[in-house]
Amino acid sequence: MLETERKFLESNREALLKEYGGKFLVISGEEVGGAFDTIEEAIQGAVAKYGLANVLIRRPGDTQMELSAPALTLGILNANPPQPGSVTN
Repeated sequence: MLETERKFLESNREALLKEYGGKFLVISGEEVGGAFDTIEEAIQGAVAKYGLANVLIRRPGDTQMELSAPALTLGILNANPPQPGSVTN
């Protein structure tokens, strides 16, 4: 899983470091879907853009770090819970 994203990161590490520095990158396929200052912002950005699809979130200079959220994938938790005051059907 995420082999394409890992290969993209490894192959482009120097260019990504130069362009994005120490930001957390959201990588889907061979595309940077966003660059964020914090891991929390990166996760929120990834969910907003890609939903439950698998993406790689990593700073180009960091060693490997993976996050798996099977509860989201299986629908046990909702990544977009209703907000206070919102109307649900």
